Amino acid sequence: MNQNHIGEVIETSTQKFLCQSIKLNDGPDFGSFVKTTSNDMTIYGIVYNVSTMSDDQSRKPVAFGLSEEELKMQQPQIFELMHTYFEVQIIGYKKDRYIGLIPPKPAKIHAFTYLCDESDLNCIRENLNYIKYILNSKTGIEDELIAAAIRNLYSYDSNEKTYLIEVGKELIRLLKNDFDRYVTIKRMCNI
Repeated sequence: MNQNHIGEVIETSTQKFLCQSIKLNDGPDFGSFVKTTSNDMTIYGIVYNVSTMSDDQSRKPVAFGLSEEELKMQQPQIFELMHTYFEVQIIGYKKDRYIGLIPPKPAKIHAFTYLCDESDLNCIRENLNYIKYILNSKTGIEDELIAAAIRNLYSYDSNEKTYLIEVGKELIRLLKNDFDRYVTIKRMCNI
């Protein structure tokens, strides 16, 4: 991969992985599609949580009433003790071709994480299985996450209406017994 990485995997399973961002307070956006390569495959996922916290859980940050620049001058050690993390729900993997299923092995610890490029997003768009994985992800914010995924995939490629029709049909199929949830997700797409 010839692009700069945005994070590094520090916890992993076949369904999710946790990354430490390379920059403090600069994780990827909620709903961003990311990838990591390990075990001879590329694993794709969507960011569902970004947080910044102290490495030492017994020491909680306190307010100093200073601007970020003033704080860097007066208390530079604070920035060494803080890190930004992002959690990723896996939606598919690529070995010879993109497969919208859980990978056979998790990503390796310390594998680098990258934002997906246009080619990756095309693969994800063409396989609607990502909708099922997000709806069943147990992230606690499944509906907001699927709405963000749909908006992001719709907006990157000239706002193609046929894509929205396909996604709408898949949502109706998956949520056929929960019309209220379908309507809520449709509203959150805000397209």
